Amino acid sequence: MQGNSTKTQLAAAVSLVALLLSGCGSSGDSSTPAPSSKAAVTQISGTAATGAPFSGAAISIIDKTGAVVGQATSNSDGSYSVTLSAGAAAPFVIQAVRDDQTLISVVPDSATATVNITPITNLIASRLSTSGDPAKLAAELQANPGLLDPVKVNAKVDEIVALLKPLLDAVGATVNPLTGKFAADGTGTDRVLDSLSIRITPDSATTANIEVSIKQAGAEGEQPPVVQFTSATATPPTLPAVTASNLVPSGTAVLIADLMQRLTACFALPVGERTDTPDAAATAANVTAPACRSLFVDNDPATFKTNGKVIGYSGIGNGNHGSNINYAFTGIFRNGATGVLFDRGSYDFTRGNGDLVISYRNVDSLGGVQNQALVARLSTADNKLKITGNNYAYDGGVDAYMQLRTFINQPSSDYYSTGYNFSIPNNGLFEKVVVTSPKGEVLTLLPSIGANLLNLEKGGVSLGTSFYRVRSVYADSANSGNPANADTKLAFSATPMTDAELASYPQQSSWKFEYYLKSAPGVLAATQHYRTRARALTIAEFRTQGLANLTDEVIGELKADTAVSGVLNLPFVEGGPADLDWDVPAGALAPTTIKIFGRGPLINGVREMFDDSVAVNSSKRNAIIPCTKQTPADTHCTTSNGVTDFAAGGFLNGFMLNGRDPVGREISHFYATYKLVLP
Repeated sequence: MQGNSTKTQLAAAVSLVALLLSGCGSSGDSSTPAPSSKAAVTQISGTAATGAPFSGAAISIIDKTGAVVGQATSNSDGSYSVTLSAGAAAPFVIQAVRDDQTLISVVPDSATATVNITPITNLIASRLSTSGDPAKLAAELQANPGLLDPVKVNAKVDEIVALLKPLLDAVGATVNPLTGKFAADGTGTDRVLDSLSIRITPDSATTANIEVSIKQAGAEGEQPPVVQFTSATATPPTLPAVTASNLVPSGTAVLIADLMQRLTACFALPVGERTDTPDAAATAANVTAPACRSLFVDNDPATFKTNGKVIGYSGIGNGNHGSNINYAFTGIFRNGATGVLFDRGSYDFTRGNGDLVISYRNVDSLGGVQNQALVARLSTADNKLKITGNNYAYDGGVDAYMQLRTFINQPSSDYYSTGYNFSIPNNGLFEKVVVTSPKGEVLTLLPSIGANLLNLEKGGVSLGTSFYRVRSVYADSANSGNPANADTKLAFSATPMTDAELASYPQQSSWKFEYYLKSAPGVLAATQHYRTRARALTIAEFRTQGLANLTDEVIGELKADTAVSGVLNLPFVEGGPADLDWDVPAGALAPTTIKIFGRGPLINGVREMFDDSVAVNSSKRNAIIPCTKQTPADTHCTTSNGVTDFAAGGFLNGFMLNGRDPVGREISHFYATYKLVLP
């Protein structure tokens, strides 16, 4: 599929004071916050939005003493209103928190009654913060109330208006981004938010990296227009010129919300109403419910195709990269998918053919959360978005990927890596896939017998990983060496990037995939382009992230079993699959994939690499990973009396907890039992 970003808001002309009153789809309280002789307000209201309404967010207003002086919940349209406690002392910081996303805004004086909360106000807060981290602004204000002096706030609003001026002019938006009234309906100010991605990523206690990019239509492989700077930059650059016709059409946010509601309505039906062939072999023709069929172009699920997958279901195993099954939306046919909620729909960008890429969240009946993306097309017949897929012939994808590799028997070797991971199934189709990065670097991925994905190549040999490490640093700062010189079986960039070079990648970078089939070696079968939804974190940024961890009990058992040999021999003494437990500290990303790595039994002098994985609900803290045969030649599993187990003579040497954040970054904690020979 394709990737995406976040959103942001608007403002107008370089002089903030001049830009006021109303904007497209908005009414205009546009005067800038400034000292006033008016009586102090007792209520603050406005709109919380990212383009789509930021509904259901917990709103808190914090005064200069650090006290919470008002709380509320944003409404379904993003509007909010908070009554202040008696004695509330301006200036204020406003926090809007929804799950793992927080937006910040500011109230510079006691006379300001309308204040919005958007990615644009979050950027304003970053520029006012001494750390560059908007989330820390409330604590910083308590230490220094002068941070939000009205003159300083006005200057930063002017600064952001100047940065966004090309986009504001293209949309015709003139509402003050901080204090102007607007509706989260996809027009005017809200169209600006739909067209912006703003990412603020702390990389130290005193600075943050910032990217502002325009989400718009672009040819396949085209890189999006961006500006990049840090919170310490004196004057941010201005966005490049914007062509209005390339921007998302007005009102798209409303259409996306409608699509999410229709998806939810389909999955609310009992499986026997959604399809006439539940939990069995089925095709698009077996989708019977009008509420489900009407989700797709021409009201026909058979029109859908994405990454070679079509609508259908054939039992257990769907969705595994190592399988030859090419089906999507399999939940339509499954009882267990009844009641899935689809929400948080957000515009990412427009493909060259005019189709929209939309990111969204789904929540199952057990509270498990997945962040995904789909491709949709506007139907002129009924003015609704219809799901179509990217219509690519082959599967693939690329995501920003970060990993802490913990060596349980050699802590001095622990190291951080950051880069990009490629998802191309090892399904027997491909001779190779050649990937070209946005920077022009060419990588080759090859099949291997026991892997569920194509893995990166080195010297013509498939390595045991699809993760390309562009920068790696030992966790212990006293160890200044390059982990690539010690962990030689993995894929590292020949010339490691600096953090500054990593930060220069656009969040939505475009990568070219060239497919070569086993059935026609050396002949280019297809070229497909994939966008990331977020760039890889710098090492400094990654160090600020919380990580899930195997429990102390599991680590203790692994140490006891591997301290001498460095591997966990197979089959397990107790028999059966691998059984792992983990903890997720506050603020850490919950794993949704658990994976184990090893080598099979020695056959004809060769031990084939393998990996097995299982998807888990984000609320789970335990998983059983069974042995799964990836290809016909795979020998790491054995079956006896209908029971599959790991083959004797094989071993495990890696255990991984892997999660995906809302913008598509994958963050993993890998536990290695082997040791490195440090140079």
